[in-house]
Amino acid sequence: MPDEHALPPLPAHSLPAGPSRRPGPGWGETILILVAYFALQFALGGALALLSQTLAKAFPDVVPGAADRLVAVVILTLAGAAAITLALVAKRWGPLLRDGGPGGIGFTEPTGGQILFGALMGIVAPVAGGLLTQMLAGDHPVSQSVSELADNAHIAMRIALLPVAVLVGPLVEEVLFRGALLAVLRTRLGDGWGIAISAVIFGVIHLPDLGGVWYAVPNLILVGAFCAWLRVRTRSLWPGFVCHAANNSLATLAWFS
Repeated sequence: MPDEHALPPLPAHSLPAGPSRRPGPGWGETILILVAYFALQFALGGALALLSQTLAKAFPDVVPGAADRLVAVVILTLAGAAAITLALVAKRWGPLLRDGGPGGIGFTEPTGGQILFGALMGIVAPVAGGLLTQMLAGDHPVSQSVSELADNAHIAMRIALLPVAVLVGPLVEEVLFRGALLAVLRTRLGDGWGIAISAVIFGVIHLPDLGGVWYAVPNLILVGAFCAWLRVRTRSLWPGFVCHAANNSLATLAWFS
């Protein structure tokens, strides 16, 4: 992990005023909300895909091609699942949202230096992770399903997909993995185990999107560890979000190359 002295100290006004007014997230509710997020993606994706196919059959000369429709389904699915999940988090753990302590979600104000450091780590992560994946994969190709969708879509649809891939996805995943899940693990197992276990879960849970390709998972575990370390070190969710967003931004460059 990077040297903690590389980060400037958190200003006093960013620290929580006192202990949380309620206990941090519990195991059961955290697992449920994680499951709910991915179940929402499955349900919304299926319903929107069926609607897309129905419209294509009814209006074949008007509806865009299959690749563009699929990207539209992905955009609406992820945006809808993220909006519902974030609303559930806010309703369930509202008092904890601005708590930067171990049991809080972490929506505390970071410094400019912490945001910059997060962005730099978001650039380092895919470089180091790419080398690790290349070493493990050898000559085998590695691709995520969302990248394959973008490669086949019109450039306008690729641009429309960018905010979801770079901003919406990282935000909801930071709230779930470095907010709720990390809070549960830290308060019960400590910071070190919390960072490690949350990073492994974050990587493994993306296996379906990777087509079950195991040797791409260590890259995501590394990103998860970086983001979790930032959450612990800065007492804020935002530097990890910037790291995650920067990592995803670099991945999207291939859509336009």
